[in-house]
Amino acid sequence: MSNTINITIERINKKNYHKFNDMVYWRINGVEKSAKEKEENKKTIFKEVYKELEHEGFYVYAAKYNEKFIGWISLMYIPKIGKWHKGVIYVDELWTAPNFRRKGVGYKLMNKAKELEEELGAVTTRLYTDNIIAQKLYEKCGLEITNDAVFMERIR
Repeated sequence: MSNTINITIERINKKNYHKFNDMVYWRINGVEKSAKEKEENKKTIFKEVYKELEHEGFYVYAAKYNEKFIGWISLMYIPKIGKWHKGVIYVDELWTAPNFRRKGVGYKLMNKAKELEEELGAVTTRLYTDNIIAQKLYEKCGLEITNDAVFMERIR
């Protein structure tokens, strides 16, 4: 990957969540918060979020470039019993800021899923996508298409 950039990957916790929250705002609104808004955000206490971040088996990592988060991956370890006696790593969400795509960020974030799979002894990493471009990244990371799926959820 000649187009890669030098990033670090950090696990999200209550100390760095405010920066993660700034990135989520950027994703949702298409623009970053102002410097003043970011300073105000540092003072916010996100009690409910901190509780979620401490949930056993839940992992959120962010890619950091020049002291700014530019992408994230959220992972869950889902225990399984019966046939495998080991669980799976589920990739719930992967996002990279548009101007940082195709620079190795998604690949490095997906490597966290692979590392977690090995660390926890999971039998596989699993995800669901309808994004053809993302599918190419996942294949590059060693995942294979195993089936077609229908997505269902309870709408409230």
